[in-house]
Amino acid sequence: MRVLSSLPASVRAALAGIVVALAAVLTVANPAAAHDELVGSSPAAGADLAEAPAEITLTYSAAIMTEGATVAVFDAAGRDWAQGDPTIDTNTLTMALDGELPAAGYVVEWRVVSSDGHPISGTIPFTVGGGAPITSDDVAGEALPGDDGALLPVVVGSVIAVAVIAVVVGIVLSRRRTRSDES
Repeated sequence: MRVLSSLPASVRAALAGIVVALAAVLTVANPAAAHDELVGSSPAAGADLAEAPAEITLTYSAAIMTEGATVAVFDAAGRDWAQGDPTIDTNTLTMALDGELPAAGYVVEWRVVSSDGHPISGTIPFTVGGGAPITSDDVAGEALPGDDGALLPVVVGSVIAVAVIAVVVGIVLSRRRTRSDES
């Protein structure tokens, strides 16, 4: 503690800011288990429907945000059967489909922002009329719209910024200690 009290007020303030920033980063980086999750869907994962649904309904464990909600319903050829934008009512997302789905396998790819501000995503495979089941890997050349990994650079940049600040503060403190020892 004597070392801290001998530092100038500006350095102590900077250190306090770094501690707060680190605490914020570590708090935000809690395990994904704390995030909201998908608790139900219509059609259900793995369902084999006799008739094509007119819409997809996804139900989450808590309210989801309207910003960033994306849903695609792909067939094996890569056609997205989702029509328009999803409708959100608290914790339920509904997505209309573009026409009647022919007998085939489909995969719903969804991404939403949960009530705690974190993006969550998943897939729901289903078939219509006894079609062959598919997964996202079977879809020809398509991906969920907007799935460009835009959040990764922000997270990496934040971690690098905190590390750089910590190194600079360490160097400054080391130099101050060396000067104090020489006196």
